[in-house]
Amino acid sequence: MVKAEAVHKSYGRLEVLRGIYLEVSPKEVTCVIGPSGSGKSTFLRCINHLEKIDAGRLWVDGELVGYRQRGDKLYELPDREVCRKRSEIGMVFQRFNLFPHMTALDNIVEAPVHVRRESRGAAEARARKLLDRVGLVDKTNSYPNQLSGGQQQRVAIARALAMQPKLMLFDEPTSALDPELVGEVLDVMRGLAEDGMTMIVVTHEMGFAREVGDTLVFMDYGVIVESGKPRDVLANPKHERTRAFLSKVL
Repeated sequence: MVKAEAVHKSYGRLEVLRGIYLEVSPKEVTCVIGPSGSGKSTFLRCINHLEKIDAGRLWVDGELVGYRQRGDKLYELPDREVCRKRSEIGMVFQRFNLFPHMTALDNIVEAPVHVRRESRGAAEARARKLLDRVGLVDKTNSYPNQLSGGQQQRVAIARALAMQPKLMLFDEPTSALDPELVGEVLDVMRGLAEDGMTMIVVTHEMGFAREVGDTLVFMDYGVIVESGKPRDVLANPKHERTRAFLSKVL
């Protein structure tokens, strides 16, 4: 579903990604851990072309992200085509980014109606099912400021799912939540994994990575230092840098 090959990304002289190689199979949950500044969030943003890579190749479901290749040359896709491809990839951010003037239902309906040109009735029917799925059917007409952080994040997940994505990206989805609200968001994500959703999750929740992840990736200084089965990496990391990081967070 996702293949990264020698992916590089810099901001001026700051090299954030220094050659990322990664493959994620369909229905696989890949958890990405690492210290702040290691490039985790930047890599996620490159996967759906919110950031343009400087070198290397990125494919999602067999198609290059943001580019078309002819011969040996890459040609950037027009914005409209990039947006169409991006609509197939759901992304959930640390901050919920809900529209404050819209109800939970309207937040979920907005993109299918205006991007996919779905009928309002069909979009609303799916939105209500998604609100039920994330345990918020009773908050259909609530505005974001009437919801807890955990509830807002669950609406954000439902909003991403409303576009029927083939891939879900989560960028530390519980890091802005009070500790007692973390579990309700992780439960929704656990359900997605059980349903076979392909997911890449940047997280500090090691328990979730151990229970739900198929692969655990440790990043530092813009490269993947170590990857493997979550239980193996957490219990017996092979790289000294991984051991040093885990000793501080476990």
